[in-house]
Formats: sequence, C-alpha cells, structure tokens
Amino acid sequence: MTHPDLILHRGKIYTVDRQDSVQEALAIYDGQIVATGSSQEILKLAGPSTRKVDLEGRAVVPGFVDGHPHMDGVGIRALKPSFDGVKSIDDVLAIIRREVSQRKPGEWIVCNPLANEPEAFAFPAALQEGRWPNRHDLDKVSPDNPVYIEPPGLIAPGFAIANSAAIRAAGITGTTPTPAGVEIEKDDAGEPTGVFKDFTFPKLMPDTYGTIRPNRALFPMLPPFDQAYMNRAVEAGMQAFNRAGVTAIYEGHGIPKPQQLAYADLWQRRNLSVRTYFVISWPNAFFTDIAKGQALIDETALYAAGEGFGDDLLRYGGLGYSFDSATAIGACLMREPYVGARGYAWNGVQHTPDEAFLDGLFRAARANLRVQVQCAGGGAIDKVLAMFETIDREIPIKGKRWVIEHCQFPSAENMATCRRLGVVATTTANFLWNYDSVYLRCFGEEMSADAIPLRDWLDAGVVISQSTDGRPYDPIFTFWQSLARKGGVTGHVFGLPRQKITRAEALRMATYNAAYAAFWEHRIGSIEPGKLADLAILSDDIMTMPEDRIPEAKVLATLLGGKPVHDSGLFS
Repeated sequence: MTHPDLILHRGKIYTVDRQDSVQEALAIYDGQIVATGSSQEILKLAGPSTRKVDLEGRAVVPGFVDGHPHMDGVGIRALKPSFDGVKSIDDVLAIIRREVSQRKPGEWIVCNPLANEPEAFAFPAALQEGRWPNRHDLDKVSPDNPVYIEPPGLIAPGFAIANSAAIRAAGITGTTPTPAGVEIEKDDAGEPTGVFKDFTFPKLMPDTYGTIRPNRALFPMLPPFDQAYMNRAVEAGMQAFNRAGVTAIYEGHGIPKPQQLAYADLWQRRNLSVRTYFVISWPNAFFTDIAKGQALIDETALYAAGEGFGDDLLRYGGLGYSFDSATAIGACLMREPYVGARGYAWNGVQHTPDEAFLDGLFRAARANLRVQVQCAGGGAIDKVLAMFETIDREIPIKGKRWVIEHCQFPSAENMATCRRLGVVATTTANFLWNYDSVYLRCFGEEMSADAIPLRDWLDAGVVISQSTDGRPYDPIFTFWQSLARKGGVTGHVFGLPRQKITRAEALRMATYNAAYAAFWEHRIGSIEPGKLADLAILSDDIMTMPEDRIPEAKVLATLLGGKPVHDSGLFS
C-alpha cells in the first residue's frame, strides 16, 4: 500500500477490539482496514487520490452480523401485500381492492398476515369493527380473484382468512375434515365464514413459507413460489439488510434448496452484498428414513464439512436440526409441565425420539459435519447437550463450534457444558418483545424473568451470539432490546437488573460473536487493521444516547469491503 483508498475521520469509531477501544478515524485500502487512530494520525496517510469523508462526530460500528436472520423470509414478506397500520376492515379492503386492480381475473392474491408480532396479539380488537374480516367482506372487492391472508407463523392460534373464490377453489364446506390443530370457523348455518384457526408450528395452514411446502392443510392448491420469485425475495431481503446496517448473516436454522439457489445466483452475478454463511436444512423425516438421511449427510460432507466451504461472501457449513417446537406458541420442550396454547398442561413438543436424533447427529459427526440444533425449552437443551456430550466421548467436538439455537431456558449446568465443549449459543432478546404475553401466561413471571439470560451466558464464558430471527430484522432495535428486555404487548420488563448487560457487551454479541459462529471472526466483526472494512455509520450514537431513544437511531451508510451498499448521502 502507498496510500489508503478511503479515510473516515472525526468520528466515534467503536472498534469492538479486545479493549473495546474507541477511535476517531480509520483508513481503508483495497477493501480492508489498514489503520485506526486519531484523525491527525490517519489523515497523514492520505495521498492525492485518497477520498476523505468527515464523519462530523457520527458513530461508526462494525457491520452488524445477524446470528439467525431469516433474510429470505424478510424478502418474501416484502414482496407480498401487507396491512401495516390498518385500523378497520375498510382499510383492509382498500388494500385488497388495489391488488385486484393489478391482477389478472382469477389470479390468486396471497397476502401477509393481517398483523405481525407483537401487534397481532391486539387483533381483532384493534380493528374498528372488533372482529376479523370474513369471506363476505373480501367478496365485496374481490368476487373473482381468490384471496388468502396468511396466518402469523409464530402465533397460536394464527388466523388465516379467505374469500369465497378461494374457498370454492379449495372445495371447503362446513363438513370438510381438518387435521389436528386446525379449525374452520362456521356461521349459524354451519358454513365457513372464511376465518381459519391454526394452533400448530410449523403452520399447517399455508404461511410465509407454506407455499413452498406441498400438501398444506385446506389450501394445497395455492400457487407455489418458482425459483425466479425466490431469487427476487432473497434479493429484496438482502437490500433491506443493507439499509439496516447488516453486513453478514449466520443462517443456522437451515436453508432449503430454493433459497440456496437464490444466494448462489446473487453470488454468481456478483450482486451478493450481505456475507452469508448458512447451514444446510435437515428434514425431520430423515431421522426415520435412514437412507435419505445418510444420502444428505454424504452429499453435504462433500462441500460443507469442517469450517465450511466458500469465500468471504458465501459459505456453506454443516447441518441444521430442530429438536423441539416454538416457545412463541407455548410448544417448546420444558423440564416441567406448563399450560400451552390450547389451555392444557404439557411439557411441549419433541419432534424426534432421543435415540433417532442421537443417531442422526452421530452420523453427521462421523462425516466431520458441524451440527446446529434448534432447542428452545429447558428440557430440549438438556437432552441436546447430553447428546453432544455422548458424541464428544467418541468424536471430540471442541473447536468445531457446534451450535444450539434459541435456547431460551438454559440452566447453569447447560452453560458449563457449552463452555467445556466449545458450543456456541445463538439467541434473540426479540422473543421477549414479540411474545411477552405468551411467556407470562405459559411460564409465569418468575421463570420468564430469566428467559434468554444474556448476563448469565456472558458470565459463564460462553460465546453467545445475538440475532433478530427476522422479527423485527433491525439490529439497532435488537441491540436496544438486549438492554431493555421489554415486552411489546404488556410492557413488562423481564429480569432486570439481574440480567442487565452493558452496551459494549450488546454490541459485541451483535458483531464479533455472531461472526465467530460463522468462523469469520478473523475477517469481520470488529474494526481492526487486517479485517474487511464492513461498517455501519449511524445517525446517533447508540453507545451513549439515552437508552429509551436507541430505536430511533438510523443507519446512514453501510460499507461492505469499504464500498457503500447503502448510502443516504454521505458518499454520493
């Protein structure tokens, strides 16, 4: 290097280095950070062609790394009609009327849920009429186009709504049988009203992801996404993440092939602007179909063994499993019985028997595939970590960064096991915001206070990675929620001051620690010489501004390898 390509100076640069130092300026050459320090020191490095950007005191943080983002889901929602801010059924109908005007006669209109978490818990009372729209309401503006409004995926019951054209296409009557967990609301004459309840997770009624899964309940004829649509959806999600300051993601929940192809398409066209490490999705049915499961292991091991395969933009690594169901609907596997969404006591859902699950993990370990397991409830965490210990006695896993995801109710023993085996944990404080009413109803205030115990994880010496789970996907909001631990429905504050963490700790979880989960901590996650220049320049200083105002901060520019992928005017 003779001179830097770019110098940012007169700022507050939160480096997230080992000392959590704050610098004034940094220099970038060929996409990498080459120096940090005072403005006076760094400006001396400038040459005739060096671009100098005066930050005017603005805060700069490492590009956010989301440890569990569902970027594809964010994009899918962006492409579908939404009902944000509706206050009445007439508002809903106005949106459907607009969609009808843009569609061919008879074309399906598939919409996002009427409301998403946490606002959805206030519906339908939040509507002026105090009820859900029904088939007759929708028929007024769409008599010929089938209309289907999806249920929220993580609410039980989630309400789906369809008009008469959709109900006729599906052949649904008052006597249509339904699978367990799904109910058809009927009028006094015993006919469907167009409102459907789904208590399950994943939803049996088609939801955001349902249209790419065959044989979904009652509406299997909904048009599936083709690959072109999925490509558009992932690109739309990527652009939303660019605007939010997210420069990398670790998608450990497992990504199916349509999404894999969409990411690969962006990479091949050199348009991928969010660094992506994703784990290959393991279907639960493969635990019982040993031949198919082993075929997937053999295939995945060809390109995703060890730390994974790829470059600084796109990497594939390991297999992703789900052990229990969602805490959000009161279905996680707990140590003691609790009252679930259907109103009766149970311990929750375990998708696969212990013996079959352990066998599947063992076979992955023998193929040198890293394992990531979604285990939300305390009972699930206990069982999964016991399996990890069993495997470790035959095939050491320390250093391979096996992952547990969500893990809302860990014990001190669980944390000690993670520390001993080098297991990484990814979680999100957003669960408390979105599903506070569920936590309080199902688990009570005392147990909920220590749900998602960030302070305890850190004190136990475990690498805990923050994530958004895509709801909301704004990392600044999640940074704030890591500190505030506040419920979005009840306003309840969970576990403070005992679970309080510092802003420096919250920032590290949302940058360096998430990069660690992707084996990328030597390349990204902090602002240090030799690392890639992935940065977020903020409108406000989230490290010093009043805590309750942190969600107001915006990302003014996002740099990936020193190049703006989002810019509100600083670089244009």
